[in-house]
Amino acid sequence: MTMKHFIGADGHLYAYSTDGSQDHVIPDTHTPIAEDEAKNIAEIKQQAEFEANDYYRKRLYTYPEIGEFLDAWVKNDKKALEEYRQKCLDVKAKYPKPAGF
Repeated sequence: MTMKHFIGADGHLYAYSTDGSQDHVIPDTHTPIAEDEAKNIAEIKQQAEFEANDYYRKRLYTYPEIGEFLDAWVKNDKKALEEYRQKCLDVKAKYPKPAGF
């Protein structure tokens, strides 16, 4: 199915059927754009989102093993729990969330 592409006032991309069946729901604030322009915008947004989430991937592979936490919790080892918490906080400090997250 072919689509006609629009960019909304909010900067998001929108696509509607070319058969006209959705024309009544297209807001006046949407600006028509060419398919190749829509693809370019989508790729740029996807890359920006990937880069913005880089902190998440780095944290994911740097946090201490959950087994450390479970062992400390089961043993009610407050010192080990605090050490685990501090390791997590160190990872968060090393890979901070970008502004706006």
